[in-house]
Amino acid sequence: MSSQRSDWRERLHVNPSRMEQELAFKLQNDGIPYQTQVEIPVTTADFYFPLEPRPLLVFVDGQIHLAIAQMTKDEELRTLVRKRGYRVLELYYDNYSDKKRDQLYQQILGHLR
Repeated sequence: MSSQRSDWRERLHVNPSRMEQELAFKLQNDGIPYQTQVEIPVTTADFYFPLEPRPLLVFVDGQIHLAIAQMTKDEELRTLVRKRGYRVLELYYDNYSDKKRDQLYQQILGHLR
């Protein structure tokens, strides 16, 4: 494993999903500055992009986040985060695939422009 490929591991502070790992690698490989697992007063964002005038928080959510109770909790927390001035991008996926990873990555890039 190259040192470039392993650098993203040091930036992920918890047990990231494969999707988060692969997205982090693509961001790093493309030289896009980001932080991971950034604690916001009410939640933790999977990816944080320090954009002006409003930072972008990205949440990469797998199947557990598709349950009604979790969706309700997520929406409440993300509404609070939006009220604090952050932009929020929620990315959902059922199972990992390279195709889905690339789709989610394109969504991130679209919000960074």
